[in-house]
Amino acid sequence: MKDLELLAPGGDIASIKAAIIAGADAVYCGLNSFNARTRAENLSFEELHGLLRIAHKHGCKLFLTLNIIVLEHELPALLKLLNQLANTAIDGVIVQDLGLFYLLKQHYPSLDIHASTQVTTHNTGQLTFLANLAASRVNLCRELNLEEIKLMSDKAHSINMLTEVFVHGSNCIGFSGVCYFSSAYGGNSGNRGRCSQPCRDQYQTTKVGAQYPLNLKDNSAYADLAALYAAGADSLKVEGRIKKYHYVHRVIETWRNQINRLRDGLQISSDKKPLFTVFNRDFSNGYLQGAIGKSMYIDNPRDHAVQHFSKITSLAPANGLATVGLAPAVNVKKALYDEKTQIIEGVGEQIAQLSLAKPAVSLLISGKLGQQFTIRVQVREHKYSLDLQPQCREFTVTSHSILSESDKYALTVEELTKRFQGLNNSEYQLVELNFDQLQASLFVPFKEVSEMRQQILIGLNQGRLPVEPVSLKEVRSALAVKDRVNDKAEPAQLAQNVTDKHAKLALLLTNRQDLVLLDNLKQQAKLQHNPALSIFAYYLIPDAIAAHSDKLMWIFKQQPDLIPWFGAVIMERDLVGAKAFLESVRPKQIVTNNTGVAVLANELGIDWIAGPYLNISNSLSLYSLQQQGCSGAFLSNELNCKQLKAIKPPRDFSLHYSIYHPLMLMVSRQCLFLQSSGCRKSVMDEECLTVCKKQTLLNKLDNEGFVIDKKRGEYNALYSEQHFYNPQVLADLNSKFDSVLIDLRAVRTQSEWQTNVLDSLLIIIKQLTATEAVDVALLNSLVTNTTRAQYLKGL
Repeated sequence: MKDLELLAPGGDIASIKAAIIAGADAVYCGLNSFNARTRAENLSFEELHGLLRIAHKHGCKLFLTLNIIVLEHELPALLKLLNQLANTAIDGVIVQDLGLFYLLKQHYPSLDIHASTQVTTHNTGQLTFLANLAASRVNLCRELNLEEIKLMSDKAHSINMLTEVFVHGSNCIGFSGVCYFSSAYGGNSGNRGRCSQPCRDQYQTTKVGAQYPLNLKDNSAYADLAALYAAGADSLKVEGRIKKYHYVHRVIETWRNQINRLRDGLQISSDKKPLFTVFNRDFSNGYLQGAIGKSMYIDNPRDHAVQHFSKITSLAPANGLATVGLAPAVNVKKALYDEKTQIIEGVGEQIAQLSLAKPAVSLLISGKLGQQFTIRVQVREHKYSLDLQPQCREFTVTSHSILSESDKYALTVEELTKRFQGLNNSEYQLVELNFDQLQASLFVPFKEVSEMRQQILIGLNQGRLPVEPVSLKEVRSALAVKDRVNDKAEPAQLAQNVTDKHAKLALLLTNRQDLVLLDNLKQQAKLQHNPALSIFAYYLIPDAIAAHSDKLMWIFKQQPDLIPWFGAVIMERDLVGAKAFLESVRPKQIVTNNTGVAVLANELGIDWIAGPYLNISNSLSLYSLQQQGCSGAFLSNELNCKQLKAIKPPRDFSLHYSIYHPLMLMVSRQCLFLQSSGCRKSVMDEECLTVCKKQTLLNKLDNEGFVIDKKRGEYNALYSEQHFYNPQVLADLNSKFDSVLIDLRAVRTQSEWQTNVLDSLLIIIKQLTATEAVDVALLNSLVTNTTRAQYLKGL
C-alpha cells in the first residue's frame, strides 16, 4: 500500500507544532510576505529555521506558501527571499504566479515546486502545462469529484507529478484564482492573499428566505478516505491557516487515526463527532460525490458545533460528545468549552517543550607548527522532538597545507573571528570561538581558511551545498540574451514600431446579433476606405464545449476570421471537446484563459494569447508564457497605471488589455440560484450547465447589488452591477498595448451605452487611430454607470 500524505495547515508557530505532534506528514505555512493568507500570523525567517528543525526531527515535511501574484517592483525582494530559501532545508514551495514558476525553474532548481490551488487545475492539459513549468505536484481544484480526481491523478502520475486533494475545511463557493469579489469590493485581492470573504457576508433576505446565500458548508471527505486512495490521490490537504492550534491538532489527529485505519486494513470510521467539536459550518462532501446542490449550503457562516450537538443530544439525551462525558443538551455549550480547554491545555503543554532555539555552535580551533590547521565543530541541539532528547554532534575540518611560521600574515584571533562570525546567523548561534590550542604566529593560505569555512557550512547543513545568490540583473541579462536571439528586426526599426504603435480594437462576441454588428463595422471600413478600422474579432466559446460543438463549428466555418476565446474553467470532457473543435476549425489564433487549451494549441501549431483571467502582473510571467508557446497576453485588470506601466514584454510578444467588460466577481460550479431566487432542482445535473439560462440580483444590507448570471453552456457567475470601463488607460499608457478589448457579453447591469453600440464603437476606433491625444472625456460619455475602481487602486 502506498503512503498517503496528510498535509496540515500552519498559520502560526503553535499551529505548526500542533500539526506536527498530531501526526501530520507535511505542513504548509507562510512567511510575512508573498503568501495567500495575510490574515494568518505567519513566520519570520528565523522562526522558519526553527520549525524546520522540529518538523524534520519528527519526520514531517514543511512547505512554504509563495502563492500570490507578484508585482514588478517586488521582484528584487522576491529574489532576496528565494536566495535565502535556496539555502534552507525547506521541502517545497507552493506557487501561483507564472513569473515565479519561471524563476524557480530557471534559477533555483534545488527548490521543489508545488502548484497552488490558486492555479485552478481541473483538466489534464493543465497538468502538462504545469509539468513544463517544473511543478512536481499540484493541488487540484476542490470542485472535482472522485472520478475526475482519478483521471487527473492517473495523468499526473504518468508525467511524474503528485496530486493533492482538499479534504477538510472551509469551502470557497467560487473557483480559486478566478475570484475577484474581494478585490472589486474593498480592494482586498484574493490573488494577493487578502480575501475579506464577502461570500460569507449577510445579504438582504432572498426570495427563498436565505440571509447568507453564498455561504457553503465546510468540506469533509472523512468517510471517503478509501475512495480517495483508490482515486490515486497522493496528499490529503486540510484547510485552516487562520485557525488556532487546538483546531489544527484535533482535525489532524482525527484524520491521522483514519489514515492509520486504512493502512492497517481496518474499517473506515464514519463518526465525525471529533471534527464537530472544533470550528465547523457543518460538513458536506457534495463536490467529491458529484452531488452539487442545495444540501451544500448553510445559512450561517459561524461555528456550527453547538447547534450540531444540541440537535443530537435532543434526539438522544445519552449521546455524549467526542471525548468528554455525557452532556444534556442544555450543557452542550459548556461541554464544548471544557473540551476545547482540555485540548488547549494538553496540546499547549506538549508544544511548549519544542524549542525554536538555534543550535549552539562551538569552534575549537587548533594548530601547531608543522601540523595541519584544524577546527573541531561542536553542535548542541535543543529539544526539537517529544520523542528525542537534545543531542550533540561534532565534526572536524582541516587544512590541506601544513602550518608554517609567518613574519607577516599570521592567523590572528581577530582575523579568524571576523571570518567565522558569519556562522552566527538566522539558523545557528555561534556561542564559542576557542583559540586555546592555536599556536601564535603561524600561517596557512587564507584561501584554505575560506574553504574550511565552506566545509563547516556544509557540515552544519547535513551535507547540503550552499546555493549562490541570483540577482535581478542576472535574471534580466539572461532574458535580454533571449530577446536578442529572438529579435529579427533592426533596433532602430523596433524603436520606430513602438513609437508609432496604435492599439487596435478587439471585440468579444457571443451571439449572432454580435456577428451582424461585426459585419456592419466591416461595411463602414469599406465605405470610409480606412484600413485602420480593421479589428480583432473574438468569439466566446461556452464552457460546455462538447455540448455545443456542432453550433460552434458551423459558426466558425461561416466566419473563418473569428478568433476563438476560451474561458478559465474547462473540465476534462470539455477539454476533449475543445480538442475536437480546434482540430476541425484550425483557427490561426486563439485567446485562452485556460492553460490546458494552450497545450492543445501548441500540439496543433495554433498561435495563442493568454487571457485576462490568467492574472498576469509582471514581466517574468510574460517570459514564462513565451517559453510555453504563447505569443501575447492580456494584463490583469486588477493592476493600476503604475503597475501596468512597469511591465515590459519580450520581443515579438503582444500586450492586450480589456477596457470594457462585465466585471466578473466569481465563477462557480455551484448553482447560485438555489439560495437566491430558487430552483426546482435540489441537485445539479448535466442540463444545468448546458441548458439553464437565468439572471437574478443579490443585495447586501447597505443595498449594494450584485448580478447572478447564468448563460446556456456556462457556469454560474456573479457580477458587479456596473461594467468595468477604463478608457483612461489609453491616455495614461499610450502605445503600451497592441489591442484593447470591448467585451460584448450580454450581462444586464446598470451600465448603458448612450448611443447605439455601432456608432460608439466607430467613435472608439477613430480615437484609437487619431494622431492627436485621446479624448478621454468623449470616450467616458459613451457609457454611463461604470466603474474603474480596480484601476485606481491597483494591487
